[in-house]
Amino acid sequence: MLLKGIDRLGDWNPQLLRELKGKLKGRNIAIAVGASVLGYLAMFFYGLNQFTRLSDPDAYPYIRSTEIFCKLRDSYLANQDKLSQLREQYRSLQDQFFRYSSAESFDLDKINQLKGSIADVKAKIAHLQGIETVHKCPQDAIDIPLWWQYQQGQMFALLSVIALFILLIVGTYMLIADLAGEERRGTFNFIRVSPQSAQSILFGKLLGVPILLYLAAILIIPLHLWLGLSAQITLGEIFSFYAVLIAGCAFFYSAALLFGLISSGLNGFQSWLGGGAVFTFLLIAQNNWISNSPADWINLFSPAVVLPYLYNHTELHYQAFPFSENDIQTLQWFHFPVGLAGLGIVSFVLVNYTLWTGWIWQALKRRFQNPNAAILSKRQSYWLVSCVELLLLGLAWQNRQYVYSSYSVVENLAIIACFNAVLFLGLIAALSSHRQVIQDWARYRQQQGTSRKQGGIVQDLIWGEKSPAIVAIGLNVVIATTPFLVWIAVWYEPGFDKLKALLAVAFFICITLICATLAQLMLMMKTSKRALWATGTIGAVLSLPSILLLVLGVEPSDNPIPWLFSSFPWAGIEYAATSVIAWALLTECLIWGLLTVQLTRQLRKAGESATQALLAGHSSSRR
Repeated sequence: MLLKGIDRLGDWNPQLLRELKGKLKGRNIAIAVGASVLGYLAMFFYGLNQFTRLSDPDAYPYIRSTEIFCKLRDSYLANQDKLSQLREQYRSLQDQFFRYSSAESFDLDKINQLKGSIADVKAKIAHLQGIETVHKCPQDAIDIPLWWQYQQGQMFALLSVIALFILLIVGTYMLIADLAGEERRGTFNFIRVSPQSAQSILFGKLLGVPILLYLAAILIIPLHLWLGLSAQITLGEIFSFYAVLIAGCAFFYSAALLFGLISSGLNGFQSWLGGGAVFTFLLIAQNNWISNSPADWINLFSPAVVLPYLYNHTELHYQAFPFSENDIQTLQWFHFPVGLAGLGIVSFVLVNYTLWTGWIWQALKRRFQNPNAAILSKRQSYWLVSCVELLLLGLAWQNRQYVYSSYSVVENLAIIACFNAVLFLGLIAALSSHRQVIQDWARYRQQQGTSRKQGGIVQDLIWGEKSPAIVAIGLNVVIATTPFLVWIAVWYEPGFDKLKALLAVAFFICITLICATLAQLMLMMKTSKRALWATGTIGAVLSLPSILLLVLGVEPSDNPIPWLFSSFPWAGIEYAATSVIAWALLTECLIWGLLTVQLTRQLRKAGESATQALLAGHSSSRR
């Protein structure tokens, strides 16, 4: 029976069977089981420690009288309300006493009467203050079952966050390290030429490489379920978290496979880099409070975003738990309240994960079939940018009538610009062609130049796989900025300078095109390290001017003009005159024009040189 099952698995996915045979050794299984046992022991000792602290009268933090599992909570809060009323009464009596003690309204009988009332109220205040200062709940007044329910809720949340960190970080590391090992041993090229499809091979990697991690997670599920159910969290809500966690693993693991395919030149360091990047990202997401701005997109990539909904009905305040998604119930997308209910946020997060996992798999299939191919085609890049901008615009378009946001339109545009900067740097790297590809394209255009219409080259620049990426990057910039230009045009907010906002968008377009053209020029160099040169040049252009201005202490408010020529001109736009901004923008457009002329010359030269070399080769072969 077992052999039949193994044969069926091998027929369905040979790569998965290969991974399972390599990973499921006795020693490895023992390590996975031992890790799960350690998880059980850690939770046991954590709970035992909480019981020990409960029985210790000097333990801190102690249970306060205002906490829900203190039986004196209602009377304590009632005493606080009564104390507040008595203090208000005391202030009123004092005011009357001073009034009747004055020469204009002196009344001895009233004064004596007020003295008695003041003394009586003062005694009551002193008595209640004595009770109020006892913040610690007496041990015999603690509702132990309710307190233990709270502790189990904390343990459930703690185990959830630890599990998602381990699954995402360690799984990412394992997948990247496995691909690096395959490349180092030279076995990955044999896998590529096997009759299996790219999807089957990569899916086998996705399921097989982290199999020990999956085993440890499955073994810890009974404890996790017991803690959740004991904390009065329903089974459906727990499984909704599992669904989001599985979707998160699919996204991060797919991204790990893609990173492993494109980073083979890092000599084994890529696994540490990938794992560290995921760890840093999760830390940022865990501490990124919901601000009703495009920055909330970061939270949608952390499975912990759904955890607050698991505690809403338990009457337990979740700010003490290890996640920071405060006020997530106010999250909107194009005024649609996706954060209002748990089902809404779970669905939104799942759609987000599914969308971007799908995009990653498009890139995976292209890169797996041809290691030298661009990660995305130009056609795919247009759809990708449209998806990103639609999502960001929806998060920025908040209904201020129902949601408070500390971010203005300008700040929202700045956040979107930051996301777009990262997006377009990635697109420049993904779409820009290297020297040999450009030479082949230039030679082809040189040979076809006399027989093709002018529209042919335009179509080639927009859709062609081998053509330079400048036009495609420009079209993507148009796609990215058009909805926000319309938004700026129709939006009204006091103090909002529309002209400067439009100029800020124009600066973004110009800087993006300069970087794209500069990167393409660097990638046409004859050196084998041209990718490194392109990365270093773009990094220097984007970082050095701003760093230099900061080191020199040039403040945008005092001297905005230098900032207009940096990689962050928006800092100077706020303080510079409109005419100065226009001249700075014109200068940057001129720089881009000169770079474009130089690129055109190099393309023409590359086409002529390649054609001459080809003709010379034909001539020598005839001789």
